[in-house]
Amino acid sequence: MSAVPSSDLDLRSPLLSSAEEPARKPEKGPVVVQKLTIDDMLQEHCGEFGTWQLRHFVLTCLAWALEAFHTMVMIFADREPEFRCLGPGCDEMAKSVCGFEPGSWVWVGGAGSSTVAQWGLVCGEKYKVGLVQAVFFGGCMIGEHEFLSLLYFFFFFFRCNISRPLIFFLP
Repeated sequence: MSAVPSSDLDLRSPLLSSAEEPARKPEKGPVVVQKLTIDDMLQEHCGEFGTWQLRHFVLTCLAWALEAFHTMVMIFADREPEFRCLGPGCDEMAKSVCGFEPGSWVWVGGAGSSTVAQWGLVCGEKYKVGLVQAVFFGGCMIGEHEFLSLLYFFFFFFRCNISRPLIFFLP
């Protein structure tokens, strides 16, 4: 494997090289081959980064930040807190409270320290924690699809004057 000298390395060169001559030659004048980089193409066809792009970027980041906060709340609210033994029928070295006699242990921090402690989602009821998280993320996916459908509806119907938008056949 040979190394490319730094003088031959051009970061603005196109990734795919085009043919030196186009398929159809113009009748007059020399052949001009224009090489566009990705930055040049974006600037030519999309324009510079302006106020609309900034607003779109901020709103998109805000939506993702709110989703991240909801996910983080589930991580801390659905944890299984530590327990403390009160009397006989409880083993301090056990990793779970399953099999202990009722009243022989308590949650450290009280029953309100997490959702698991408050609703008793341990042992046979532990599957409900994952079920609630799955339902939450399923609702996020359904909501995302519905808002995307509304976006397509408003964009195509009001901006493009299409009388019957196809909002149900979205990718």
